[in-house]
Amino acid sequence: MPELSHRVYGTQKFRVSTTVRAPIRYVYDWCTDYRSDDWRLSRARPHPRFRVVKLSPRRLLRIRLRPTSKGDPDVAVDLIRLEPPNSWHTDQTDERDLAAVDYKLTALGPRKTRVDLYVIERWMTPDHPRLTDYVQEVQSVWDGYAATIEARFLKGQPAKG
Repeated sequence: MPELSHRVYGTQKFRVSTTVRAPIRYVYDWCTDYRSDDWRLSRARPHPRFRVVKLSPRRLLRIRLRPTSKGDPDVAVDLIRLEPPNSWHTDQTDERDLAAVDYKLTALGPRKTRVDLYVIERWMTPDHPRLTDYVQEVQSVWDGYAATIEARFLKGQPAKG
């Protein structure tokens, strides 16, 4: 349970990078295709549900509801600002933390893209992961996304939808 105050128990800043063997436009389109069925990409069990509201062509609001054993779901809200063709920003608020993530894509060739995440995480509970564990978790998630993007690209599947 989060603390009842607005106290920040820890702030973590870090960078994570991964390389995707796909063109930068394809990677951008895949990464910014926020949809209500994004639960398919989640490792969490049970799967969270997503609701996506398009506020404008470059602004989205995504709400994540994750079932819990207590009956009330954990809730996270993401405000996403798209900055085509190669970056976007997310401000996330949930029950345990506040996060700001800048995403930047860099073309490393016609079919190779680097994805950089710059993360600032402010933990609102004293029970938060160690920085090294959290960085490993985020890196693992994005390495998995890279493999998914590459597989879709190689199969000729569209990046969106």
